[in-house]
Amino acid sequence: MLVELELEVLESLPPKSALADFSKSIVKWELLLLVAKLNGNTEYGIWNYIDSLKTRTENSMTIYTFIKSRIENGSFVVVPGEKKSRKTLALSPQLREELMTYLAARTEHTLQRSEQLRSELMAMSA
Repeated sequence: MLVELELEVLESLPPKSALADFSKSIVKWELLLLVAKLNGNTEYGIWNYIDSLKTRTENSMTIYTFIKSRIENGSFVVVPGEKKSRKTLALSPQLREELMTYLAARTEHTLQRSEQLRSELMAMSA
């Protein structure tokens, strides 16, 4: 039951969405969430983001190349920082909106399904 719920959550991500590129590996998903959380914090540059990742399933240069490609395609925007050499990142408005919509829908779905599963478990134990 809980496995089914987790599969439903994974399957709810539209394959053609901007989020799909980030869902291909856990480190890319973590990067997306980290950039969203820091939201242009000028104390962070590209290498600070990379060094902050906990789920390092890919090497640093692969992640760096991915970040550069997300800047080029407009998913990430470079925020002017205190140091000209430091590239601080933020999500594009479109990607931020898509992420927040997805997370809100996922949370709502999870809450609804959890309540349904709880009811089923209570009925089974009665």
